[in-house]
Amino acid sequence: MTLNERLFHVGIIDEFDAAILSRDQETAIALLQRVELHKQEAVETVATIFKNPGKYGYTER
Repeated sequence: MTLNERLFHVGIIDEFDAAILSRDQETAIALLQRVELHKQEAVETVATIFKNPGKYGYTER
């Protein structure tokens, strides 16, 4: 299952998207940990998205 599928499956994809768009690193990491990513994986994933959000479908408001 992809990361997005996991987030959708547990019903937190909108929360994750909001955390990314508001650049709330702590919340984004916590949400990824809820879908069984290890802390370090979650930190790296969020950092990667923050470096180039457009690449992952996130646009500035």
